[in-house]
Order: sequence, then C-alpha cells, then structure tokens
Amino acid sequence: MKAVTSRDNAAFKAMAKLAASTSERKRRGLTVLDGAHLVAAFLDSGREVDSLMVSAPALQRPEIERLVDRVPGSRVTVVSEALFKVLSTVDSATGMIAAAETPAGHSVPPDADLVLVLEGIQDPGNVGTLLRSAAAAGAGHAVLSKDCAFAWSLKTIRAAMGAHFALNIIEGIDLVAFLESFRGTAVALTGESKRSLYDVDLRGPVALLVGNEGSGLTPEVRGHATFTASIPMPGKMESLNAGVAGSLALFEAVRQRRSR
Repeated sequence: MKAVTSRDNAAFKAMAKLAASTSERKRRGLTVLDGAHLVAAFLDSGREVDSLMVSAPALQRPEIERLVDRVPGSRVTVVSEALFKVLSTVDSATGMIAAAETPAGHSVPPDADLVLVLEGIQDPGNVGTLLRSAAAAGAGHAVLSKDCAFAWSLKTIRAAMGAHFALNIIEGIDLVAFLESFRGTAVALTGESKRSLYDVDLRGPVALLVGNEGSGLTPEVRGHATFTASIPMPGKMESLNAGVAGSLALFEAVRQRRSR
C-alpha cells in the first residue's frame, strides 16, 4: 500500500484525469467506480480493479477496510482527505475510488430468456435505472442502440447501483439486425398500442423494447417487434417516464414467470 501526498504524483494525476474525462476512460477502456458499494459490486462479480485510491480517514471505516483487504496492496494508494476531494465525482466524497477495466459485452444468444433493448435513451439516469431494473428482474442482457447515452458514464453507473456487473451490456447495436436474429418474442412498448402489456405472454424468451424519452421507438425498430404493447394508465397522465415504463414491463415478466 502506497501513500501519496502531492497532486503532482503520476498515479494521482492519472486517476484524476480518468475521473474527469469520459473520452480518457473510453480511450483507455477503463471505468471509474466511486464509492464502496460500486467497488464491492465489481469485486463480487469476480473481477479485479486496476487501481484503488482511498482517503486516509476512510480507512478507519470497517466497510472500507474490508474492501481494501480484497485488493492487492500494490494496487492501493492512500491519499489525504483534501487530495481525495479532487478525485471525487460526487458532492459528498465517498472516500474510495477505483479504476477498472470496462467489462466487454458479448453477443446475445438468439433464444436468450429475458433481454432489455434500449433505443435512443438519452438520459444517463434513465439508462442506469433501466439497467438496475433489468438486473433486479433477472435479465441477462441489455442491448443499447448507438444513440443511447453511454452505458459506462459516471452518472449511469451511479444510477445503476452495481447492475453493470450483473448484466451483459452491449452498445452501438443495430437493433433491426438484432431483432431479425432473435428467436423469442420482441415486445415494443408504445403508448399508442391497443394491446395491454398485461395481455402479452412474457413467459418464454422475451426482448422488451424501450424507446427514446420523447419520440419513442423508431418505426423501423417497432416494425420488427412481434407485438406492440402499452401500459394501461387509467389516470390523466399522457405517458410514463422511460425508466418507469421499462421497469414495469420487466417486472410484469417476473410476475408472469412466478405464476407459471
């Protein structure tokens, strides 16, 4: 375990650059994990962090100490509280930040049991919410179109609360080509559909399609779905937030599968 007291230290500057720059993280294929919960979720997935920086006061907390013990000492650096605040990506510093190799996605089997498909979701918070719901619902895969928010942005990772490490996430996908190869039922969520989501059988291999917050799914993608379906809304609102709609659909699949 090393100690750093100067912001001119090379390792400190490298971590600061990663924490501040999406382009740097993409260039190096690394992800920044700010906080004990995210670091724990990453380690629990069987992966190893490349480097870990901890503030000296945080080392006194048992939760932090236990996580530090799980990382080889050569990869751990202790910094002052003041230096850690420079690294922090949130208003209230967590005391622990790690850099780790961004997990590579792999192709989705054509008969995958439950797949979340996102087209043009722009808000990183919505992407993170949907990934979190997908992981909680037992989905194995999340497929994102090229115009979705970056799945590995700091805001998306925070919103997903560790879900990234329980899912196979693939980005920049041609959704029409994906749907043409998928052998299960593809259900497109649209507000205009006359078919209720609750009348669709979601018990077999299913891909749930969620579109852009404003314009929804494109006609091309919607046209390659097996069904379109809407979520009944007896109240006076015109629509649901994309993260809420996708989450409801995922857990309707859970409900149906538990009752079979």
